[in-house]
Amino acid sequence: MDSRLRVLSNALCVVGEGPIWLAETQEVAHTDIRGKRIRRIHLPTGRVRDIIVPQMIPFIFEGEDGAILGGGEDGIYRINDDGSLTPINNTYPIKGDRYNDGKVGVDGKLYMGTFSLDGTAAFYRMEHDGSIVELFDRVGNSNGLAWDEKRGILYYNDTPTGRTDAFDFDPVTGTVSNRRPVFAYPEGHHPDGMTIDSDGNLWTALWGGWSVMCIDPAQGKMIEKIEMPTAQPSCCIFAGDDLGELIITSAATGLPIRQQPLAGATFAIRTGAKGVPGHKMRLSK
Repeated sequence: MDSRLRVLSNALCVVGEGPIWLAETQEVAHTDIRGKRIRRIHLPTGRVRDIIVPQMIPFIFEGEDGAILGGGEDGIYRINDDGSLTPINNTYPIKGDRYNDGKVGVDGKLYMGTFSLDGTAAFYRMEHDGSIVELFDRVGNSNGLAWDEKRGILYYNDTPTGRTDAFDFDPVTGTVSNRRPVFAYPEGHHPDGMTIDSDGNLWTALWGGWSVMCIDPAQGKMIEKIEMPTAQPSCCIFAGDDLGELIITSAATGLPIRQQPLAGATFAIRTGAKGVPGHKMRLSK
């Protein structure tokens, strides 16, 4: 375990995922997918507040009005304080079993993908009016997303490929093109959630890899590795007033808790890197 790492919350999750930074309330919010809850952790104090939801919510994001929104099993929803869900997307027949990961782009639109065991999932964009557009298919497990806005690049993890890919991203049209591989991870290190720092380096949680890895995508090489006390780190995001704390979620599912008592905990670490501000979803309806 990296000596710089601290436990932000030992309230364990079945599958902790998708952390976001809520600057106005000084909270890290994330989902426990199989625990069917949204967890909000006050960063200065570690105070935890849970919202129980009626279905699995694999990812969450913030609306311009400060509301917590999320991708569910069958749609995109506003998550109300009492845990009830209000649909915000137009009806659309998705490919794959359910939504899995998503983030808001520089254009204020939502980009998200689905999950399937047979490679029949897809990647989508949701417009301001709630309509959904497919961008590409033949996806296995759509995961980490990160934009390098200066260079016009979208980085993307489809976990079964074992690598991070890059696309050219057009912030005006929301289209992606010119897919190419950036970095291949060691066998057994499955790339899950991902974030980018202000230097353009990518931080990826490696499910099954006991680590979070930082790579320089321009050089295609690893520059840092955070050793974790649990096998299944799941996602990461920069948080705090200076965006200098890397928050890492993890999952307990399928693990021997006596051997990994911190499986499912949420962690924080200062590496010297700083994140970039996230974006909020603009809805027109």
